[in-house]
Amino acid sequence: MALTYYATTHYHLASTQLLNKDVAAHIAKFASPFDRYGVNKRRADSIFKNVMILNPSTEVYFLDSTGNVMDFYGPSKEIKLWKIPLENIDKYISSKGEEYIKAPDPRDPSNSKIFSAAEVKSNSKKLGFIYVVLGSNEYRNVSEMLFNSHISNLAIKALIFITLLSIAFSLLYIQRIQKSFNRMVNVLEKFQNGDFNARFKIKDNDELAPVSQAFNKMADLLTYNINQLTKAENERKDFIANISHDLRTPLSIAKGYSETLLIKKGKGTLTPHELDDYVNMILKKIVQLEHMVSNLFEITKMESPGFKAKKEPFVLSEIVQESVNTFQLNALEKKVILKCTQCQYHVWVNADIRLMERVIQNLIDNAVKSTSENGVVQVGMEVKNNYLVFNIENNGAPIAEDLLQWINNHENEFEQYLGKPISGLGLSIAKKILSLHNSSLQVYRNNDSNIFTFSIEIYNRDLP
Repeated sequence: MALTYYATTHYHLASTQLLNKDVAAHIAKFASPFDRYGVNKRRADSIFKNVMILNPSTEVYFLDSTGNVMDFYGPSKEIKLWKIPLENIDKYISSKGEEYIKAPDPRDPSNSKIFSAAEVKSNSKKLGFIYVVLGSNEYRNVSEMLFNSHISNLAIKALIFITLLSIAFSLLYIQRIQKSFNRMVNVLEKFQNGDFNARFKIKDNDELAPVSQAFNKMADLLTYNINQLTKAENERKDFIANISHDLRTPLSIAKGYSETLLIKKGKGTLTPHELDDYVNMILKKIVQLEHMVSNLFEITKMESPGFKAKKEPFVLSEIVQESVNTFQLNALEKKVILKCTQCQYHVWVNADIRLMERVIQNLIDNAVKSTSENGVVQVGMEVKNNYLVFNIENNGAPIAEDLLQWINNHENEFEQYLGKPISGLGLSIAKKILSLHNSSLQVYRNNDSNIFTFSIEIYNRDLP
């Protein structure tokens, strides 16, 4: 309302000034009181009288060429400014009254007023100015009275109405927020009581929508983690059961042969040949048990947060050839042909020698064990796009589908072997080592063969 009052007041003043822009010019043209002696008092009084009759809100002043007040209507004590600055008057005359300009009121210098002005000349000699103030003090007093009696009352009523309306809307808004808050508390209580499916219903116009969305995302993540923990716990139970079973088997066999050995020795029926067989069988099962425990220990060590591979440049083909030679005797005992083709790539890789040797040995050992009699295990390497690719192929029974998916799964390193038989820990170790070298183990079937493969980036010794 203040802006409206300010705008309408200025609009009224500007339009009043524009409508009366020729008042001073008409006085100067048709009834100028100036003569060669100054201001003609009789003509000036006549002008004052006519102007007051036509428009009591105007005040006429006659100024000399420098802006001094020469004549006016009223007592001298009402004049507080006897010299009017000519800057705005000259600007007004130059614009021919088209611009909205204010100038001081001699009776009220602190409040500039709209005016009309004209220059009076005689024979090209400037005699002075006719200065007409269009908003006198009387006009201003009447405006203030109307404002105080009408506009101020209207403003107070409007303020009371707006305040009451704001309070009503605020109460409705608070009630709406309270309902949303109660719904939120209800969902939180359900979630707290174990209902992990409790979620907020998101509404676009709900102020608490961002909070609801954040809670739903958090609840989804929490529910997912709980399900993953439950799954991991079940898999750990299966894993422990498999460990117990696989460790118990060689222990039971070794225990059985030991008891048999003691019984036969006590009866004196034990032959030297049987003694060698029993001792060898017991030793074989103990070695098997030692190998299982070693695998468990190695996986536990690699799962620790501080474990890091000690990488250094070396030629991988040398490790492959040594590993093939190491398992030749095992292959001959099982009547399996173990050969290495294209194993002479003299290229360097940056990796942990001991760990990569373990990967190669585990894959060759696994291939020899799973190959039937008179089968073939073929180890090979090739270079592809700055990567050295290792392949090991063996013919025999096709790899089981669940084992195939397990080997090709690379989501979580620990969960990869949870729930699997302990006999698969060799492959789990290989997968873990390769992941430490930013690589992965892959397996697929090709006709009657199982093919295990991985690739590792070639190391350029010329680079710094």
